[in-house]
Amino acid sequence: MILYTSIVFSVHAVGTALAFPSNSVPVSRIPLKGIDASQFRHPLDRDLTSFVRGAPLSNLAENAVRASLSIMEQAARLDLLSSSVKVSPQQMPELYKAMEDASRLLDVEVVPELYVQSSSQANAFTLAFQGRNNEPPIVVVTSALLDRCTNDEIEAIIGHELGHVKCSHSLYLTVGGLVSAPLRGLPVMGSQVEQLLQQWRLAAEYSCDRAALLVAQDVNIVAGAMLKLFAGTSRATNTQAFIDQSKEYEKLLKDANPMVRASIRMQQRTHPLPVKRVAELEKWFNSDEYRRIIHSKF
Repeated sequence: MILYTSIVFSVHAVGTALAFPSNSVPVSRIPLKGIDASQFRHPLDRDLTSFVRGAPLSNLAENAVRASLSIMEQAARLDLLSSSVKVSPQQMPELYKAMEDASRLLDVEVVPELYVQSSSQANAFTLAFQGRNNEPPIVVVTSALLDRCTNDEIEAIIGHELGHVKCSHSLYLTVGGLVSAPLRGLPVMGSQVEQLLQQWRLAAEYSCDRAALLVAQDVNIVAGAMLKLFAGTSRATNTQAFIDQSKEYEKLLKDANPMVRASIRMQQRTHPLPVKRVAELEKWFNSDEYRRIIHSKF
């Protein structure tokens, strides 16, 4: 079972530079009908997913993963139904609408089930098992996250989680681990393969930050959500100052001692560092690729 925390950014509108004038949602956001995950994936995520799907024995590995995940799917759903609150049109309808809207904007075929879990930690994660039972994916948000973020920020966070669903990350990252298992036992190649898998996990998070941006279509909203999650507070924050902080970090890292850089890499085992996510999103926001997608030229 793979859990993904969601800490996200967002997008202002198609433009030439990042700007953060307000936290208002655009009057009309563009539903990206027909968009495929390959069109917004981070390049490394896209390449490794394609490689794993075409690798020898990948079909056998995928079938085995789906079979085992079916059991985990049942257990997780029962656990959530017994200990969390399932969101529906009758239960927290605003939150239910946020999930429906985000799914429509990102063209997610099967709308995931959404649960609220009591926790003092602001967090969200996805259980996209994709087992043989064809049950809908599951997204969980914590009570602390709901208390800390605005409705628009919560929808952006849901967009990040939908990115994992759209990209089938739980399935293909697991299959990738199985297919590469024989290589990881080799003396030299083993560590290289393990490092590549780690980089893939990080790239998967960048892909989902892009998904959040495509749902929010306002850079202020997602950046605001990210700041609240990283800072651990709902107090007023300055998004542009955090962008500047990410640039300061990138410059300092470039000039840092190799041992310091290696230590920083160790801190990114499962999720990229917050400032790295800001820097990556800024690059993509200003790219032609983003502009083409937001104008439905994909």
